[in-house]
Amino acid sequence: MLIDLDVAPPSREPVRAVRSAGYAVVALLVLALLVLGGSAAPARGSGLVQVLKADGQGLSASLLTTESVYVARSDGLVEATPLCPGCPAWSTQTTAGQRLQPGGDGTLVLDANETGVATFLDARTGAVLWSQNGFPVVHLIGGRVADWHPDDGALRLRDPRTGRLFWKRPAEAFVGDENRIVLINDARAAVYAAGDGREITGPRGLDVPGNPDFAAPGWSALMVGERLIVFGGGHVAAFRADGLVREWLISLSPYAVAGCGIGLLCTVGVQGVTVLDLATGRTRWTGPQWQVVTEDGMLTDEAGRSARVDLATGRIEHDFGRGRPADGLVLYPEGDRTTLVGAADGRVRGVIPRVTPDACSRAGDLFACLRYDSTVTVWRLGRPG
Repeated sequence: MLIDLDVAPPSREPVRAVRSAGYAVVALLVLALLVLGGSAAPARGSGLVQVLKADGQGLSASLLTTESVYVARSDGLVEATPLCPGCPAWSTQTTAGQRLQPGGDGTLVLDANETGVATFLDARTGAVLWSQNGFPVVHLIGGRVADWHPDDGALRLRDPRTGRLFWKRPAEAFVGDENRIVLINDARAAVYAAGDGREITGPRGLDVPGNPDFAAPGWSALMVGERLIVFGGGHVAAFRADGLVREWLISLSPYAVAGCGIGLLCTVGVQGVTVLDLATGRTRWTGPQWQVVTEDGMLTDEAGRSARVDLATGRIEHDFGRGRPADGLVLYPEGDRTTLVGAADGRVRGVIPRVTPDACSRAGDLFACLRYDSTVTVWRLGRPG
């Protein structure tokens, strides 16, 4: 899945954060899952098997897991369709939403709606567990729900099944991982224990040029291992999470940044892709032709050409031509079909009918797409051919 997490009001530029647990950090600035192809040819290929075809009418959000497909419809109906014996199968009527995601501890959260309500459901039974109004920005951090409220500018850490409040602090922006949460206020950052809110490092000014404003467009932050990375105003800087001491500062103007590979930081901007050494900020290599880079080393240029590279050196390991990467696969148009090729080995995995762009996802060996006939289809990927 993708890595942009909004932690500021909708009218402001969001701070970027690292997805944990259910968010599976896999890509940097992937503009969408770019899927190509034609219309209703039957699925074929090296063992590709269609396991489900469901009604996609009125679909507003969906989530694929290895057990079930969860869909939310514009009328507030949420359904779980099983993909294995004994897996979740239910239907629940609740508030409509346009984002459906794991909420931690066997829950789902449905949010992003006009009423400003986030609803938490039991993923196995569909029971509504609790809800939160006030247009909260919801993320999962360290197995707990972090919800930020624009009305009071406060971050709250809650139990995902009960909504019980663990701790609350003011924050203009936040990023976090399994153990720590960094809160940013007035260009000052502080580190807290994710579990109990205990202060680890008191508020300290971020040592970067200018006056960084994380509540306004232009500045963002994320956690990468033991470092807090901040970028904006033509600079990228790294701070140790323990003590918030600046380790390095460079002049660069990316609009997206993420950890990629071991000890590497991938950035994308008008200059293309620049890969930095995470420990020193030194540039490892640049690729001005590339516009998209994923954590597993797939890159795509403006013309739609994709390649797998060694992220440490930029050396091209496999040129896929005009295929488009999507969750460990590369997709190729073939008239009324799309051929799926494994990004790791370049071998054919199967062929599917025409699908809707930006509407495919993968979980394990399952691949699901919303098709132009308004159906949700799930295939089990075959062995490489």
